[in-house]
Amino acid sequence: MATSPGSEQLSPRIARLARGLKLGANSLLVTLYGDVVAPRPQSVWLGSLIRLAAPFGINDRLVRTATFRLAADDWLAATRIGRRSYYGLSEAGLQRVLHAGKRIYAGEAQEWDGRWTLVMVRGDVRATVRQKLKRELLWEGFGAIAPGVMAHPSADLGSLREIIQSARAQDYVAVMEASSLEAFAIRPLQALMHQTFKLGDVADAWQALLRRFSPLADEAADLAPVDAFFVRTLLVHEYRRVLLRDPNLPEALLPQDWPGRTARGMCSGMYGALLEASEKYLHGVVEVAEGGLLDARPALRMRFTHLTSPQPAGLLPSPAARERGRG
Repeated sequence: MATSPGSEQLSPRIARLARGLKLGANSLLVTLYGDVVAPRPQSVWLGSLIRLAAPFGINDRLVRTATFRLAADDWLAATRIGRRSYYGLSEAGLQRVLHAGKRIYAGEAQEWDGRWTLVMVRGDVRATVRQKLKRELLWEGFGAIAPGVMAHPSADLGSLREIIQSARAQDYVAVMEASSLEAFAIRPLQALMHQTFKLGDVADAWQALLRRFSPLADEAADLAPVDAFFVRTLLVHEYRRVLLRDPNLPEALLPQDWPGRTARGMCSGMYGALLEASEKYLHGVVEVAEGGLLDARPALRMRFTHLTSPQPAGLLPSPAARERGRG
């Protein structure tokens, strides 16, 4: 049973954590669905979404507009029960957040074997296809090393195949593999990566994340439930925004003092410390269409770790899958 409105109050000190940030309703809801809803595929009451967004300064009108847009873009699927509207991730939306979750919650990058994945796009591809392909490849961590040529040193080939198919670019894209030659110095390659991926700007973004959140790292486990939820959501939201710009290069191609390492360690530790209290808050606030909010803590604890599982990291089986498992 959800708590009554106004029974939780965000600490002013914690609220100041969002100072200077531009939080849009659409992007915040995507963060909430990716971090909170995807691990337990359930439909959330619109009123609960409004309450979850309120501490971030997003009012009910903006939440209603954002849910409508996300449903129109096939991120969310709406269900009507009586006079209430519930929103869950659509099949396409679930796949999107799971795809993004591979990067957001994954462990450290694997050791590099010196190989590169090259994506070469034909010049006669339609502009809309080219733009979508480039946008998705940039999110995946590819960099443009020449016109029509994008490269990544540790690409996920399954994700790459999904991106090409989603953009309907199979007939316009060639994918090749190349290797770095040990006979040549790696320093020019590191300089090229710094230029191609704008690593200076990415480093600045990681430093800003550390400055904002690291003062709370030692007390994260002791925060009140509403404060823990706020910090957890804001942490994942801002971490995701920096990841959009970070190509997740192998250690061999990064500067020794790369702040992304420190930031990932901080996020991993804080996420685990915030989990218990933030989940308590969610179970008191969120109302769903299918009984109570599922306990996803075992799956959530797998995030930011090296653990592997038959389920994608941080995901509970759907209710239908659980029923099949009992049969």
